[in-house]
This record gives sequence, C-alpha cells and structure tokens, in this order.
Amino acid sequence: KYDDKILKIKTMRKPQKIALVITSINKPNDVIKKYHSLCKKNNVNFIIIGDKKTPQYPSKYNFHSLRSQMKFRFTLNKSLPINSYSRKNIGYLIAMQNNSKIIMETDDDNFPKSNFFKNLELQKKLKLLSGSKWINIFKIFQKKNKDTIWPRGFPLDEINEMHEIKITKKLITSPIQQRLCDGNPDVDAIFRLTKKNKFHTFKKENYALSNKSICPFNSQNTVWHEQCFPLMYLPSYCTMRATDIWRGFIALRVLKNYNWNLSFLNSTVIQKRNVHDLLDDFNLEYPVYKDTKILNDILYNIKLSDKKSYMLINFFRCYKRLIDEKILDKKELDLVDKWVNDISKIYPNYKKI
Repeated sequence: KYDDKILKIKTMRKPQKIALVITSINKPNDVIKKYHSLCKKNNVNFIIIGDKKTPQYPSKYNFHSLRSQMKFRFTLNKSLPINSYSRKNIGYLIAMQNNSKIIMETDDDNFPKSNFFKNLELQKKLKLLSGSKWINIFKIFQKKNKDTIWPRGFPLDEINEMHEIKITKKLITSPIQQRLCDGNPDVDAIFRLTKKNKFHTFKKENYALSNKSICPFNSQNTVWHEQCFPLMYLPSYCTMRATDIWRGFIALRVLKNYNWNLSFLNSTVIQKRNVHDLLDDFNLEYPVYKDTKILNDILYNIKLSDKKSYMLINFFRCYKRLIDEKILDKKELDLVDKWVNDISKIYPNYKKI
C-alpha cells in the first residue's frame, strides 16, 4: 500500500516546463517543421531565434526576428553581434524568463528521432567513466572495427593515446546532458578532410564523465537543467567553431565544482549537415586546436566557491581569467557583464558580483 501511494504521488507530479531553442538563417525546413510538430505534441515551448539573413517565419512559429528580439528588456540583446551564432543567447534568456526548468538546444540540420523528448531526468544511474584526464567519448560509444573518431574540441595530441578507462555504475546528478548524433556527428574539420564521408551510428548506451576527467561537449544536441542555466552563455568574440566548445569547457569546470557530472547519452537526432566549406571550418577551428589544453589548464587553476549561490561569481571568474590570459578577447567582458545582469534579474537568489 505504501509503494502504491508513492507511485500515485509520482504520477501526479506536474511535468517540468521545457523549452527548445534553435537559431537559424534558413526558412522553415523539414527539421524545423518536425520540431514544431513534436513540441506541440509534447507541450514544449519551441523558440526560434533569427538573424539578419533569416527570412520571416509564418505566424504559427514562435519566431523572434532581430527586431522582435530588441523588444525584450535584456541588457544583452542590443550588444550581441549581428550574424552571430551567439544570438542564441537571447533564446536561452527568453526560455528562462518563461520559467522553463529544462532548456534543450539543437540546430536546424538535426532531424529528431522518436526519443528526442525522453531520458531528460536530472538524476540517472549511469556508467561512470574514469581513469584518464582526457576521455574521447566517441571512442567509448563507437562500434567495433571502426575508424578512430573524436569530438570537435578534443586535443589532437590525445587522439591516439591509449588510456585504461574504468567503468562503474553510479547514481549521478547531471544538470548538463550531451546527447549523441547519428549520421554526421560533431567532429572537427581535420576528421572530415581526412576521412571518407560515412553515415555514423553509435552504441545505444548512456555514460557520465568522472569529475577528474575532461571531454568537450557542444551545442548540437544538449539538455540543460535549471541549476546550470547561468552557464549557457555562448561567447561572441571568438570564432563560430569555437564558441560552444569554449562555453562547454567553462561550464564543465563550474559543474565539477559542485560535484555534478556531465553525461553523454544515446543519440536522439540524425544530422544531415548543412553545406560547409571544410577549409573555412578548419580556419575557424584553429584556436581550438591550439588552445584547448592551455584553456583547461587555466580553468583548473582558478579557485571557485562551492556555494551554489556563488554560481554567477564562479562563472564570471572563469571568463575574467581567460580574458586576462588573452585566451578570450577583452571585448567579451562587457557581454559577460550584461549576461550576469540579465541572469540576476531572472534569478535574484544568485549572489551578485
């Protein structure tokens, strides 16, 4: 009877308010249309952020053009560059202002599978990976007898290193969850320039990363829980192929500070990649090839507070140090200040800087 009562209470709980954020310069394609349909079915707030090149969307879409973005009373929106992937930050703030508890993000060339809105729980019993500082998550997910593959942002000098990886099952708290992508996953330009273009599929597994290990994560297919919303900020004054990677490493540093874990979960999308110039991608990724290890060494030498109310202060300290060390442009600090100000207004319980 007691168990039945617990079950009844659980089933009566209201589902958490979810938002999905995408930025696009294209007219509604099959991917956008599919997300619109799925979001309507699952009561998800679908937020589409436009840029200068984006055509006007039909009224049925929750689309925010440059003009409509300016109507929001955020201090950040008028300072963000035009023609920048970082305009996605406005979508995050809109979702937060609408009291979302989970914010999901992806891109307009990632076709959702039927499991896209599943496996979103904050706490999960997962296979915890440990034993090495750098863990190539694609290698863990890779099926047998396949070519070496690595995620964008993984240090090039670590690709062929052999490390013993320990796997233990553990109940973990994971406010940031990177779901994998079949088809054309988020690898770097070096991989695409040197390997034959294949349709990739990964093992249907779910893992978490030890707090002593590092692996890059991106914005291709990511779930954020409310505890980590302040860490969603995408920097503007770096290349488009670096922004979500730098964001990810900074978020991972703060995440570990609270003994939370980054998780990597079973694929929920298939990417049919938009047209890219791979040599242009290579040039845009060069700072990542060059500075990934330097950036992480700097981050892990910053002293942070373990108080959850100090989340914004910890976030700011990371950016300030990276700017002082000239890894990030000094112009970034003004935008970081504005982001912190906007977050403070939405979530006043965070200690102000």
